Formats: sequence, structure tokens, C-alpha cells
Amino acid sequence: MGLPQLTTCCFVFDLKTGCIIMGSINAVLSFTLLSLMIVLAAEVGAIDAQVKYAGDVELQAGVTGLYAMSIILVFMFLFKFLFDVVFVYGVSTERQAIIKAYMIMWIVFFILSMFIFFLNVPDMSAGTICTEIIYIGHNIYTILLSHSFYKQLNSREEV
Repeated sequence: MGLPQLTTCCFVFDLKTGCIIMGSINAVLSFTLLSLMIVLAAEVGAIDAQVKYAGDVELQAGVTGLYAMSIILVFMFLFKFLFDVVFVYGVSTERQAIIKAYMIMWIVFFILSMFIFFLNVPDMSAGTICTEIIYIGHNIYTILLSHSFYKQLNSREEV
């Protein structure tokens, strides 16, 4: 048994158009998060520089760790943004390898976000929980949509 197969996107668009729309939405969201993380990394970097002169070693270690994490997230969102753009290209040119790689990337992101969600849910507010549930639903729908389009391309090749 495999994943359920979708025939349309949002009951309106065909799978190819739906994948292009979802890839474009993901690219815009990834670029927005990339921009926010760059600003956050710059702010944390400035705070890190100020804390170095304060002399508090424990505070400096915490801020330095936060700065390193924000830099890692900048590169992660840059990678995801570029992958989203390549996915839109892959769907428009119907390249199966790109679609399969994107689907695998989304499954990895989904699993990581589920772990992070369940580990941090006791400390989250109701608004954050609702946002995470919407994000998880978006992940599931994107995985199903790209999988269905990938299967549709495979069935075209066999005929």
C-alpha cells in the first residue's frame, strides 16, 4: 500500500499546475524566512559582539550558540529556496528525478518538523500550535501532490 493518489490540486487545478503553484508558494515562503533569518543572524551577531566585551562567559556561550544556529538556519533556508526554484523548473519541464528528490527533501523536512513540534509542544502557545498544525498539513499536502504528479509522469512513460 502506498500514498493516496490525488487527481487534482484543490479540486480545481491539474497536478502539474498545482505542483507549480505549491512550489512557487514554498519558494516565496522560503525566501521570506531566509530574509528574516539573515536579519536575525545580523542582530544576534551584533549582540554577540557586545557580549564579548561584557566578560560574562556563560552569556557569551549562549549568544554564540544562538548565532551559530541562526547562521545554520540561513544556509538551510537558502538551500530550501533554491530547491523550491529547481522544483518549479523540474515540474514545468517534467523531470522525474527533480520531482523525486524534492519529494524526499519534503519528507525529511516533515519528519524533522514533527520531531521538533512534539518535543516543544508543552512550551508552545495556542497560536503557535495552530500555526504548526497548518504547516504540517501543508507539508502533507505537498508530499501527496508531488507524489501523485510523479506517479502520473511514470504512468505516461510506461504507455
